[in-house]
Amino acid sequence: MRRMPMLTTIGLDVGGTGARGVLTRFTYGEPPADPAQPGGGGGEVGPPEAGPGPLGEPRTVARAARDIPNRVTAGGVDAAHLGEVLGAIVTELLDAAGLTRVDAIGMGSAGAILLGGEIRRALPGVLRAWADEVVLASDALTSYVGALGLSGGAVVAAGTGAVAVGTDLRGAWNRVDGWGHLLGDAGGGAWIGRAGLEAALRAGDGRAGGSALLLMALESRFGGPKDLVAAIYTRPDRAGLLASFVPDVVTAAESGDLVARDILTRAGAHLAETALAALPPDAPRRISTAGNLIPAIPLLRESFAAAVSGHAVLLPPRSPSTEGAATLAAAARLGSLPPGITRSGLFFPADHAAS
Repeated sequence: MRRMPMLTTIGLDVGGTGARGVLTRFTYGEPPADPAQPGGGGGEVGPPEAGPGPLGEPRTVARAARDIPNRVTAGGVDAAHLGEVLGAIVTELLDAAGLTRVDAIGMGSAGAILLGGEIRRALPGVLRAWADEVVLASDALTSYVGALGLSGGAVVAAGTGAVAVGTDLRGAWNRVDGWGHLLGDAGGGAWIGRAGLEAALRAGDGRAGGSALLLMALESRFGGPKDLVAAIYTRPDRAGLLASFVPDVVTAAESGDLVARDILTRAGAHLAETALAALPPDAPRRISTAGNLIPAIPLLRESFAAAVSGHAVLLPPRSPSTEGAATLAAAARLGSLPPGITRSGLFFPADHAAS
């Protein structure tokens, strides 16, 4: 049997409080079988392939993670400190695999777009110590590729925030929501927490739409309405503080609180709306999810699935966003990136990362 050539890549995912990495190996050089051709498999259409053309399935070799202390400057995350954290992750991965370099490194981060140009200017130079090919991308894109591979459809990523990406792989790339906790992120953790806290405050005021159970939870977690206000308007991590109330909303809903149940039901509907809006007209009608929110809350998950049903097929995610970053790095190294991705505003080859 002919031995397939192999690429080794590292995928990195940078969040608000930590970073994760994975070292993967890909075979390449032989396109997947065409189900329409003899010997191509036939039968029912299954989940989308992990990658187009020559890129095969990723095989995970090692994983690593590090916390990121709260080092935020006026321009965003402290890029020098982030470089140190990522360097430690990359070194640990290489040591685990017995390597000194890889073919390519991909990184996904909200900061690649939303926190200014310092990261895009500084990190490629740091990461080139271990790879010649370096790509940076929005974590919305790496979540997409992790969930659906390099194939068409839409993926909604929901954690503290919420954002969806959709593509037809012919050049159309849509990004929906992801506007932050003040202007959007409908259905995300901060949105749920804010809705729950508003219901608690309404109960305290005696206004309609309040929840006495959520008011009790507010008092238990924050001390009282005035303590909440003092905390939330002086904290730089307001979105995280709002999202910290999600478990209380879930507990209230599980106890039969109708207001809490309505919040979670509406959250699922909002996330479905975001995902469906991201689908380009000619894209395959399939949707997947990323992030820890939807799998963790049954009522939200049921609402999301019900709202998607009849409009698209709901697929389980194939892998996390770290594998998505690794896959993008491999595709960039092979020159097999999907059409339009470099113009999508979601992907940044290192040579253009500072522009």
